[in-house]
Amino acid sequence: MLNSKSGKMLWAFKTVLILSIFYDIVTRDGLSVEMKAAWITGILLMQANDFFRTRYRLWNRNRLLYTVSMLVNIALIGIYMVMFDNAATSVYYVFPLAEIFLSGGSIPKGIVSIHVLVYLAGMIAAKADVQTSLISYIAIFMLVYLFRAVSLEREKGQLLNAELVEAHAKLKEITIVKERTRIAQEMHDSIGHSLIALRMHLEFAENMMEVNSQKAGESIAKAHEFSRKSINELRKAVAILKDQSVSSQIELGELLNDMIESLETSGKLKFTLNFDEEVETSSQDMKNCIYNSVREAVTNGLKHGKAQQFLVDITKSGEKIRVAVEDNGEGCGQIKKSNGLQGIEDRIGLLNGTVSFYSEKGRGFKMLAEIPA
Repeated sequence: MLNSKSGKMLWAFKTVLILSIFYDIVTRDGLSVEMKAAWITGILLMQANDFFRTRYRLWNRNRLLYTVSMLVNIALIGIYMVMFDNAATSVYYVFPLAEIFLSGGSIPKGIVSIHVLVYLAGMIAAKADVQTSLISYIAIFMLVYLFRAVSLEREKGQLLNAELVEAHAKLKEITIVKERTRIAQEMHDSIGHSLIALRMHLEFAENMMEVNSQKAGESIAKAHEFSRKSINELRKAVAILKDQSVSSQIELGELLNDMIESLETSGKLKFTLNFDEEVETSSQDMKNCIYNSVREAVTNGLKHGKAQQFLVDITKSGEKIRVAVEDNGEGCGQIKKSNGLQGIEDRIGLLNGTVSFYSEKGRGFKMLAEIPA
């Protein structure tokens, strides 16, 4: 759960605490050299125990050995906390709790309970103010738990972003493959037919040149017409290939279905699409605007609202096209326009349309746009 930078900082802080405990042991009066050596050896054995437990990932490989290792450390640290009542030992006692909470797995309630009991026993043995100590312990407990929750949410966000990137890449690949197939089919059906007809007329003209010059001339004229037609068809295909917005060259409904299909593959999302086929008669700029706006609204719901269900409603009524995207995400009390939402406004504004955003905490997010047809 911790990244490498945070892990290094935690180990550095732990090292400082250990050195502080060493210094307290060495400089403490009333301890013989042998006792000081024994206490220092105990600290070193605890570090070896920590290293063995984390290095061999006992949490995943051997739960029993992990539990024994963790309980031994909790007991030993509790003894040091009583014997050397200082800030370093008290803070050091939190490290097993931090390891339990930040391991990323389920929380072993038994070990946590023993950690609490050892702490209370230590406070009683040290004749400390139990009420004050318990409040401090609960504050630290909640802080570590909150950090765990934030870390888990960050990991979920990173996973969702990775899924979105993968879905976008898949959608882009599907669009490109489909467009290439369409262009290839179009070239085969139109240009290929024209070239074959052109060759046949030229061959006929060549054979009739000396026999019937009039028919040869008519055949050459037809060949000329086919060549002109072939050039026009070729220009169309090249124009499509040059167009940076590949999505603008295919049907809007088809593109929306492709987007939904690529996102529904994980089985976690549900889409309801209500699409008015009359919208297909709109300009390519209009359809590009609608598609990009819907895609951005869906991305916004996935990324920020953690939505699972989406309703996409696109209708044409009179001289207006209405686009609505609604999700069941977390929602928010105050909408802050990100680059994505601002991009939707700018894109629709270029077509003299209007767009509004609605959201309430716990009630999802909704985009409603109206564009002159």
